[in-house]
Amino acid sequence: MPFSRTGPTFRQGADMKSLKHRFLVGLSVSMAALGIFFAVLLSMNLRDQLVSDTEHKASLVLSQVEAVQAYVREVLRPSMYDLLPPDAFILEAMSTSFVTRKVMSDHNALGDQFRYRRVAVGARNPDYEADAFERGVMARFAADPEVTRIEEITERNGEEVFVAARPVRFEPSCLRCHGDPADAPKALLERYGDTRGFWRHSGELFGLDMVTVPVAGALGQIKGTTISFLSLFALGLAAFYLTLQVFFDRLVVVNLRRATDVLRRYFPKEAGEAPKAAAPAAVEDEIEEIYAGIDAMASRLKEARENIEDHAQNLERKVADRTLELAREADERRSDVSLFVELLSILNFSQTRSELLSAALARVAGRFGASGAAYECEFSGGGSVTWPPGAAIPPPPADWRALLAVGELVLADHTALIPVRTTDVSRGLLRLYFPEDGPGPDPQAEDLYRAIGHQLGIALENLDAINSLLAQNTLLASIFDGISDPLALIDSASGIILANEPARELARALEDRPARPGETPRLPARLVGDPIHTGDAGPDAPVATTVALDGGRSFAVARYPLASPSGHSRRFVVYARENTAERRMLEQLRQTEKLVAVGKLAAGLAHEINNPLGVIACYAELLRQSLVDPQALDDLAVIERHAVMAKKVLRDLLDFARPRPAKPGPCDIKALLSGLARIFEVQAQSRRSSLRLDVPEGIPLAKADAGALEQVLSNLLLNALDAVEPGQGRITLAAAASEDGGQVNLTVADNGPGIPAVDLPHIFDPFFTTKEAGRGTGLGLAVAFGLMRDMGGTIEAQNDGGAVFTLTLPACHGPCQEDAS
Repeated sequence: MPFSRTGPTFRQGADMKSLKHRFLVGLSVSMAALGIFFAVLLSMNLRDQLVSDTEHKASLVLSQVEAVQAYVREVLRPSMYDLLPPDAFILEAMSTSFVTRKVMSDHNALGDQFRYRRVAVGARNPDYEADAFERGVMARFAADPEVTRIEEITERNGEEVFVAARPVRFEPSCLRCHGDPADAPKALLERYGDTRGFWRHSGELFGLDMVTVPVAGALGQIKGTTISFLSLFALGLAAFYLTLQVFFDRLVVVNLRRATDVLRRYFPKEAGEAPKAAAPAAVEDEIEEIYAGIDAMASRLKEARENIEDHAQNLERKVADRTLELAREADERRSDVSLFVELLSILNFSQTRSELLSAALARVAGRFGASGAAYECEFSGGGSVTWPPGAAIPPPPADWRALLAVGELVLADHTALIPVRTTDVSRGLLRLYFPEDGPGPDPQAEDLYRAIGHQLGIALENLDAINSLLAQNTLLASIFDGISDPLALIDSASGIILANEPARELARALEDRPARPGETPRLPARLVGDPIHTGDAGPDAPVATTVALDGGRSFAVARYPLASPSGHSRRFVVYARENTAERRMLEQLRQTEKLVAVGKLAAGLAHEINNPLGVIACYAELLRQSLVDPQALDDLAVIERHAVMAKKVLRDLLDFARPRPAKPGPCDIKALLSGLARIFEVQAQSRRSSLRLDVPEGIPLAKADAGALEQVLSNLLLNALDAVEPGQGRITLAAAASEDGGQVNLTVADNGPGIPAVDLPHIFDPFFTTKEAGRGTGLGLAVAFGLMRDMGGTIEAQNDGGAVFTLTLPACHGPCQEDAS
């Protein structure tokens, strides 16, 4: 639409279609297309439903046909053959075709629901000869033997029908009636003759079972339903069209006219009419009117923008002048802020008051243009610092302490006296001296002078606090690091905040994985417990416990919670003292006490029971000489065997109660272990297991009784052979010297099931055994523990892929080796 600032802008378009007309036409076309789409979709859905229902009905009929034929062929015909003479044949009971046609014709006499036909080419009964349509279906079955059923809607005799057919092939049981006429039943030949339906062979396609269902009526109903849907949709579309026209007039057309009226009201010149002109005709294009109004408004906005640009240029000149003035003031303020920042930075690298004051006086004097500066300290006997160093600075006034007490600022012709103080404490007096020919102090900067004095006082106060804190920190660090036991301050996640060297060494030793770069070191949770759990005594009560770690180490751990502000993470002081040696000594002491008590008991029992056992054995020998009954001799053998077993237990008790005194050594470990390996390797092979010997060259001699040590190792090897699975067992007998060479460690390990955790603390107790009754006395490991104790060594057990026994003996050095030579 062209735009003119002098002529009318809003032109009526009587020759153009209105907005409403175009919208309604487009919507009608879209709705009609949608209705046709849904009608086609409805028709297709109804047709698919018809095909599905008809296919189901035809399948039921064919299933019934198959059931009748199977009954005649598999049940009725064999029964009739058994009852009738060999040459007899009853067509009504033994022919599958005859029975099927009779049954299905009775079910559907009228043929209005479905029509069933069993037809053949060259049928014995001419009434069931296949017609042209049926021969065409048979030809499809003959062309593709894999096809076993045809189901489709087709036209037959000018009528639309659904056809379901399956082929009929001869089976061996059918050839009696359809093979050689000489073998056919007489009743069949008398009825149908000997020319039609014979000379067939097994597997030959001779006919089909066909079910036809009329569908013309149902298809007509589908078409009627579709047409009805289209009619109803057209009526609904007309009603929707009329309703939409009313709403479009009210919601769109009316509002568009209101918009054009607003444009005419505010742009009457461009409209070429009065503000109160009548509304345009209904055929006017409202969009074109609005476009013209926006075009006019854009022209007005362009004029306004040109005016604003002219005004902005004038305003920019004024702003530039004012900016120069503000820049000068900002430079002054920036220098003041820089002075305060520099005073703070001086505090960072100053370690003494003299360093801080010397640097600060130079910055302050340079800011205000003073030729000299001095600081008089309120404390330390009135000491002073001057700038420049060595300059002749006048002495302070006599009443400077009084001025400092009241915090009064004095600005003279060439002198400025500035009190240096914090909020409530006076620290000293800052004096600035200006040149005689200079302007002197600025009377309008009193607040700045006071702020400088306050800032310098804060810096001096912070420096004193830092020096005091560093001194206290050094003292506490020396005390903290001087504690020999692990001591650490941790957070609620067991992260180390502060720790002495023993605690750091313990954390490094117990860390399950290497620390990542930048990661806070942590004490293992199994050592400090759960920091969140505060125990039963309350959140502020200390918690003390004993923690056993992997490898046999144990610690007495005390955890002390620290008070923390609300919302902050809780912290704890953890103190640990290793009591591994104490715990092991107590365990050995308890085991020794058990062995002593059991030894006394064993000695008494052996003395009291040995005599009755000797009498039993003597009389058993006398009875053996006088008995001849085999059963009595067997019973006597049982008595003797159990008596010998009891004497063995007594002998073990006596050995346990009166152990042989252990010799001090020396003992050649390599020779001893090599001999044991040769002996027990034979037993291991008999059980289809392996025994591996691992003894390094140069292993030192041990302070041990060779016989006692051999008894201990033999007992452990026998236990290992009993524990491993035959055919899969692996036993290791190894020896190694400790890092310092002061001990010799022997290991007997197997890959058996290991020792249950509940039994591990009790395996060295007398009479404790996990073997079946009659296979062990429970004294072997107790005796081994006692022998190792008498030799000055130890024996320990653990699980690591099986049972692992570790024997520790002192190494033989000096005189011990000379005795060996």
